[in-house]
Amino acid sequence: MIARRTIPLLFVIVIISLTITLNPTITSVLALSPSLSAATSSPNPSPQKESDNSKSTFKITDKLKSLINGAVDNNKTNAAIVVGIVDPNGTEFYGHGKMSNANNNATVDQNTIFAIGSNTKVFTAILLADMVGDGLIKLDDPIEKYLPANVIAPQYKGHKITLEDLATHTSGLPEFVPNYCPSFFKENPRTPSDEIQLQIRVAGCTKNYTFDQFYQGLSNTTVTREPGTKVEYSTFGSALLGNILTLKSNMSSYEELLTKRVLNVLGMDSTSINLSDAQKSRLAIGHLYGQELPSLNYSNPIVPGGGLYSSASDMLKFISANMGLIKTKLDKAMQESHLIRLSSGSLIPNNIGVSTNNAATSAGFYVGLGWFVTTDFGNEIIWHNGATGGGYNAFMAFNPATDRGIIILCSSDRRNADITTAGLYKNNNLSYLVWTLLKG
Repeated sequence: MIARRTIPLLFVIVIISLTITLNPTITSVLALSPSLSAATSSPNPSPQKESDNSKSTFKITDKLKSLINGAVDNNKTNAAIVVGIVDPNGTEFYGHGKMSNANNNATVDQNTIFAIGSNTKVFTAILLADMVGDGLIKLDDPIEKYLPANVIAPQYKGHKITLEDLATHTSGLPEFVPNYCPSFFKENPRTPSDEIQLQIRVAGCTKNYTFDQFYQGLSNTTVTREPGTKVEYSTFGSALLGNILTLKSNMSSYEELLTKRVLNVLGMDSTSINLSDAQKSRLAIGHLYGQELPSLNYSNPIVPGGGLYSSASDMLKFISANMGLIKTKLDKAMQESHLIRLSSGSLIPNNIGVSTNNAATSAGFYVGLGWFVTTDFGNEIIWHNGATGGGYNAFMAFNPATDRGIIILCSSDRRNADITTAGLYKNNNLSYLVWTLLKG
């Protein structure tokens, strides 16, 4: 399904996963998986090969459709996928698959809602930059300045964790709070059926996790290196950041804060944590091994690290605003979030190591506020991904030099249809094509 349109004038004037995935000890529970196994394309096609029209025109090509379709069809995921692109000429969308067994006649489109997992972390970091811009907080403020009096903030030899450390994954905090559904980290399901049942039980555990437990877990956490010195992906840290920002704002919840300062500004009315009945009617149900899963509703302490749902249309508004295609009061905060602050070395979201086997040796991997940045001799792709235990994974990226952006949303667990690696440049056919399309 394709819908091509130009951005309305009003948008031009005023507006435009690994996810929560658990750490490597729980790869069988929530979403870590092998990447797509397609062969890598040659970076320098010979003159005899068919010319690549994407060099001059940014569009959803037949090749991209084929790779998108194959991602969900090859492993019989029974899932759906939507890709959307945006540049100064407008937006284009393509959807493949059905929303759910109960709604099997409805093909997904740009208005279908998916969980976006750890892409939520970017929204949390932009909230931080926006509140810094308003003078409400400072990047180098220590976290203890904003925590309840009975909470102990971890330190390392007198070096304190700052708000910037939380946003750049350099706090030294682990991927997840140590007391967050700990029994499930020890399970090792042996069959797909066991994995499905484990995820169903995890869904019941996560929704009951409290703020008291969260802050108790923080007080009992030890960091083993100086904060601000090394990137180590932490959903724990992003969640803590969102909770601190909520406390500082005096609002009732992270969702209220995000809605007021970001979602309403961009007109993202299909994006939320707690879906309305109308939004639920547009939800693509998540899958693992071809089976539908119950929604994984993360508890309030964890949602700033990965609890958002959104549509491709809404996410292109977000990407367009980040590229400056439309101007909003978030411009300065978004630009601040893109700045490279530290090399991530060979580490990307979900603490996955990048080697020369799946990325160009020339590529550099860096971290901004929330965002990850991949560079290659003048080309820069700003991106994030997300995958959730409810059976979803997603990817968003843009090139600030070419004003080209892309969003891919999928209602399958990453083990069965891996979209999250699309930012790795030469990791597989899909990631290489995404990079080629974005760089122009």
